[in-house]
Amino acid sequence: MNVILIGMKHSGKSSVGKNLASMLDRKFFDIDEIIKTLFYKNYPKKKSITQIFEIFKFLKEEKFRFLETKAFFSIKNVKNASIAAAGGSILNESNFEISSNPKTIIFLKASIETLKKRIFENRKKTIFQDEKFLIKTFENRKKIYENLADITIQVDTKDIQEIAIEIKNKIDQRETKYIYV
Repeated sequence: MNVILIGMKHSGKSSVGKNLASMLDRKFFDIDEIIKTLFYKNYPKKKSITQIFEIFKFLKEEKFRFLETKAFFSIKNVKNASIAAAGGSILNESNFEISSNPKTIIFLKASIETLKKRIFENRKKTIFQDEKFLIKTFENRKKIYENLADITIQVDTKDIQEIAIEIKNKIDQRETKYIYV
């Protein structure tokens, strides 16, 4: 079964996904990294664009979302992997239907305060340079994340290892439930 991590940018999807993959002895795929690979393949002279938000700005939303869907198609046959979805992947819910392989979707739920701290206090380069834009995006996506998720994990006060362990435990409970029902 694949485990797909969803959540806002800077909620910890990539870090937790890598840790979880290691813990479960699975492969790890990061949709942002796959997008970068596809972008460089299509635009080989744009190697100076290194951040996902720069690719988004360069392509604009429609082309970026198309590339994002291509990234999901590139791993559609993957089984038993940990996958970090891009923050906006949920805007096209069909991204999560591309693969017919069993999956559990985990929402890494970070509060707006946690996201602001991670982005603005740490001066991370991101598309969210404006606090109002971050809040608006957060509010617009929150319900989509919640509705798409099989499991929600609150991440505000936990470190990467704690989150990965909690996910593993929830998955174990879920799989046991399906085996004996």
